[in-house]
Formats: sequence, C-alpha cells, structure tokens
Amino acid sequence: MKKILVFFGIGIVILLLDLVFNYDEDELNIFISDQEIESLIYAWELQVGRSPTRTDIKNIIDDVIKEEILYREALRLNLDLEDRIIKRRLAQKISFLREETSIAPPELDELQKFFEKNLDSYIFPERFTFTHLYFSSERNGKQRSEEALRNIQENEDTLPKSDPFMLGKNFVEKSRFEIQRDFGNQFSKVFDEPIFDTWLGPVESAYGFHAVKLLNKVESFTPNLSQVKEKVEVDFYLEEKQKTLDSYLLELRDKYQVIINPKYLLNE
Repeated sequence: MKKILVFFGIGIVILLLDLVFNYDEDELNIFISDQEIESLIYAWELQVGRSPTRTDIKNIIDDVIKEEILYREALRLNLDLEDRIIKRRLAQKISFLREETSIAPPELDELQKFFEKNLDSYIFPERFTFTHLYFSSERNGKQRSEEALRNIQENEDTLPKSDPFMLGKNFVEKSRFEIQRDFGNQFSKVFDEPIFDTWLGPVESAYGFHAVKLLNKVESFTPNLSQVKEKVEVDFYLEEKQKTLDSYLLELRDKYQVIINPKYLLNE
C-alpha cells in the first residue's frame, strides 16, 4: 500500500512539474482567432459607419495584442487577486501603474522646446461674438426667416418673434470649431467673410434657418509660454506618461509570440 502511495505521489509531482513548465511556454503564445478579429471589425464598422481600411484593421489587431499582453502581465503580477474583473480593466490597471512611474518635473528650457514643437496646439483661434434669431425648419423656417429679415430692415428697433433655440440667443467669443460643432458647417460659412453690425440671412443650420448679426471678432494670436504654461505642463506629463507605457509595451512585446492567421498580418 505504501509503495502505491509513493508511486502515486511521484506521479502527482511529475504532473505538476509538467504543468508548470508547459504553462510558461504556452503563456508566451498569443493566439488570436479569425472569429475574434472579425467580431472586432464588425463592431468597428457599426461604430464608425464604414468598412475599415488595411491600416484600420492593423490598428484594431495591434490594440488586441497590446490588450492581451497587458492582461497577461497583470495576471503575472497577481493583480487579478485584488480585482477580479474583465481583461480590459486589468490591462488598464497595469497601464495606469506604468503611467504613474515618477516623471521628473521638466526644466524650463525643456518645457520651452516642448511648447515650440507643439506650437500649433496652443494658438488661440479667431473668435466671434454674435446674436441670432432662430426659425425651425419644421415650422416653415426659411420663409419666416426671410419675413423676419424684411421686418428688421424696416424697423430694427423691434425684433420679430422667433423660435426658442436650445443653445441660447447670444454667443460670445466662439471659435469657428465651436460654431461648426453647435450649428453645422453650412452655418459657419457666414463667418468666412464676416460682415458686422448687419442682420444677415437666411442662414441655414443643422436645425433650421437663422437671421444672424455678427458683433465682434477677436483675431487669432500665438501666445508665449508664460501665457499657457499650465496647459503645456499638463500636456508634457501626458506625453511622458504615454512614452513610458509605449516603452514598457515594446519591452514586453519581445517576450511574446503572436499566433495569427497570415492574411491578417499587415506589416506594410
């Protein structure tokens, strides 16, 4: 009986050793099935509204690989013991840990170089102040806006009744981007060659028609570092954090063998 138990114990030890050694090898193999890739492509199409290009597909697959690598590294570090949730959350968790690596505060000359390299991001765009009267397209908006403009020409002191607009009537120092976002591209064309202190229209928007009066324009200007230093510092830290994470991923990537259908290997 004792001999049987001894042999049984030896067998268990051999089995455990086999599992341990095979686990390490398998853990470095990443298999991404066609079904998973096709599912992600389908989800991407639903979200974006078009079929992905080869570059888009490559980016989708790269994101899956990054997520899987970070997920496995998170498991290796036993992060799952503290928070048993989905792969993405674990990948985010280890990403946050790497991003929070201590980054030394930048010297002033270093911040200046970063500012100059990304100067376009800090230019203050031209901004417009204007008021408008809104006429809903569901209530014969074009005709009513034309009538309103005729009435204004006859008596500008008394503005005609218009429809309520969800974003308000008066807009102060709005950039062209903000105007396009709130009203649509068609509406923003009235600011291409602005005419001030005159009611213009009918101007069409994504919601209907408008009578528009431009009141003022603040010209675009390029600030110096002292004027935007806080924002530059935030952007600097964000970029450094991303560099830290990218470097960490690159280091880990060499440890893994990715197994994937050759037709999805878009390394061009």
